[in-house]
Amino acid sequence: MNTRMKLLALAALGLGVALGYLAAVAPLTAPVSAQPGAAAAKEDRAADRAAIRDAMRKFAAAFQKGDAEAAAAFLTSGAELVPDDGPPVRGREAIRKAFAEHFAKKRRAKITLEPESLRFLSRDTALEEGHMKVTPEKGAPASNRYSVLYAREDGKWLLAAVREWESEQAQLRDLGWLIGKWSAKRKNAEVETVYEWFGNKAFIRGQITIRGKDRTFRGMQMIGIDPQTGDLRTWTFENDGGFGEGTCVREGKKWVFESATALSDGGVLTARNILVQADADTFTWQPVNLAIDGEQVKALAPVKVSRVKVKKSHPPAFAPRTSTGGPN
Repeated sequence: MNTRMKLLALAALGLGVALGYLAAVAPLTAPVSAQPGAAAAKEDRAADRAAIRDAMRKFAAAFQKGDAEAAAAFLTSGAELVPDDGPPVRGREAIRKAFAEHFAKKRRAKITLEPESLRFLSRDTALEEGHMKVTPEKGAPASNRYSVLYAREDGKWLLAAVREWESEQAQLRDLGWLIGKWSAKRKNAEVETVYEWFGNKAFIRGQITIRGKDRTFRGMQMIGIDPQTGDLRTWTFENDGGFGEGTCVREGKKWVFESATALSDGGVLTARNILVQADADTFTWQPVNLAIDGEQVKALAPVKVSRVKVKKSHPPAFAPRTSTGGPN
């Protein structure tokens, strides 16, 4: 298989050129900002940090159960909720009613919080910031930045203000569901890709392996935000020296990848590829506009790409159990 046919197979298989509220909350063990005395400050406020984590977990549990009364109990009387797509809601009672209306519509979604910092503004206030990913039962997930202002009243930490807003890195985080191992097949070729976060979640890196009838090819892809333009971009590197770059744009439920790849023999492969997520473990990939040196190639049918399940290892039945204690 020559270089051009190899890259065409890559595009065809879909892994070479690119790739309700508060149902689950990540543990809020956020790092303290690097500054003199930060370690001592973290140690001194350990009990407060634990209390804040506990308040958020209980609030999340109440919300997941659809219990507006219980969820509102973790808000201050003058709490404020500022969504990214609507007017602010102010006051515990007004927020409780908004929750009740939301639950009455039986809308379900999964939210995952990725805290980045938790710092104390005073003895009785703390500010948490990070990213929030919302995955509805139907439709594509979305990610926003969020902040939560906590206030201590009568010895209890409560949520005083919750805000969310769009961020340029939300697009990359919206592709976070790709993290893991994937497999796709077409005729006499099979593609296996492993996606992982790179750096401080600034990039998604994909290690690509294509097993053909006679040969095996490998490559690497990086997906990240262009710091100059704020656009989501892709960079692809082949093991024989070919490399390419492109852009990625979200259009409703689909992702559109446009790319141009310089082949090792001097030619150029351009492609427009469509990714549509079916569920957490499946997506389809379809090249709809392939051309080699300007010569159009017939559009290919969508390819089903499936997540490879990782088997959990279990200790032997005779292995002794060791107590590790509770979580820190």
